[in-house]
Amino acid sequence: MRAVILLVSIAISSASTNKRNIVTVQSSLDDQYINPGSCGDYTNVIEGYRDAMYNFTIETYKQVAPRGTYQFVMSPLSMWITLAAMAEGADYYTQNQLFELLRIPRNQCIRHKYYQLATSRYSLTPDAAAVSKRALVIDEGVITNPVWHNFVTQHRLLDVLTAPLKYNPAVAAGSIRQAVYANFPRLDLRGNSVLIDTMDYNGLWNTAFADAVVKRAPFYSISGEHIGAVDLMTVKRHGKIGYVPSIQAKILELPIGVNNQYSMIIALVVGRTDIRPVIEAMRSTILSNVLASLKETKVPIDIAVPQFKINSELDAKVILEDLGVTSLWTDPEATRSISSPPALLSSYVQRATLTLNKHGINPPPITAQLRSFGPPTSPEDFFFSEFIADRPFMFGLFDTETHTCLISTMYTQPTYPN
Repeated sequence: MRAVILLVSIAISSASTNKRNIVTVQSSLDDQYINPGSCGDYTNVIEGYRDAMYNFTIETYKQVAPRGTYQFVMSPLSMWITLAAMAEGADYYTQNQLFELLRIPRNQCIRHKYYQLATSRYSLTPDAAAVSKRALVIDEGVITNPVWHNFVTQHRLLDVLTAPLKYNPAVAAGSIRQAVYANFPRLDLRGNSVLIDTMDYNGLWNTAFADAVVKRAPFYSISGEHIGAVDLMTVKRHGKIGYVPSIQAKILELPIGVNNQYSMIIALVVGRTDIRPVIEAMRSTILSNVLASLKETKVPIDIAVPQFKINSELDAKVILEDLGVTSLWTDPEATRSISSPPALLSSYVQRATLTLNKHGINPPPITAQLRSFGPPTSPEDFFFSEFIADRPFMFGLFDTETHTCLISTMYTQPTYPN
């Protein structure tokens, strides 16, 4: 019965969760949520918000990439929102840790505008489904602070759910896994609460790859070694292409969804034999450099991208500990304003899934309209005349309004390894 309750709870809206566990507790957040009055439009916050997102995206990317095979998918946006929710109820020391990592200002008006921008990046439409589920799952009998609870649910930052973590951990774990379609092998239930965070993306190209010639093609390591094969979708398209010298990567942008709601930006590292220095050298400014490098192609170019589905389950707690966030997991004082007794977070796991295939909104253009105007006439034209992703590459899903990175990914392992 408890399992059924949790499964239903995950699916219901935040409005329903507002009614759960709304009781009085000893600690209060009232002093943190003094009405700041009229905030105005604060239209100038977009640069600060974007810088905060870029910094967190790169910091987490550099932590995740070296773990395992350098193949993963993660959602920096979903993790940023989850941590922002916890920061809103954390003690002053832990809140400072999280605000510094997330680059969140203390000004309430600006802070709330950041949250509004972040949570509105998602979409659930036929052309682009980008869906995030974020929840604090607490043990039965743990009572959330109503001020914090109302804040995080009303701002769509986090849901708060209950499960029998202590009484029946096997049932609780099974319910969580089934509800978010994840295995969560690292789900530690020794505390009285856990954070779960999922992100699923499956979008349609603006222009379908329906005309693509899909062929089983060799896939190489950065050093040039043949390590397997992938199903390459090969087309001729106009697009945006660029080059970023600091990471020696050729960049391609392809639009996604109605009105180009999202874009996929792919970075193909060239001229290197080791990807580790590329990752280590990344700074938050790299994303601005990538976007600034993109120029419309003068003529259609040859594009080849693998079709695949990639799924990752990350131990976000370990990643954040390496970034200096420690008291959130170990100090009851850090979370005593979130719940009573204090939330003792024993696990934070994120699952992310990305699907890339041929489907699109608009039919492919007529072949005659894409006829090339002869061979490239210079080494630079030749360099930018094709984008063949037959070796490890990095890519991200960005919304085109704010350039927020919803998903960051690295692809290094072929679909059909040798």
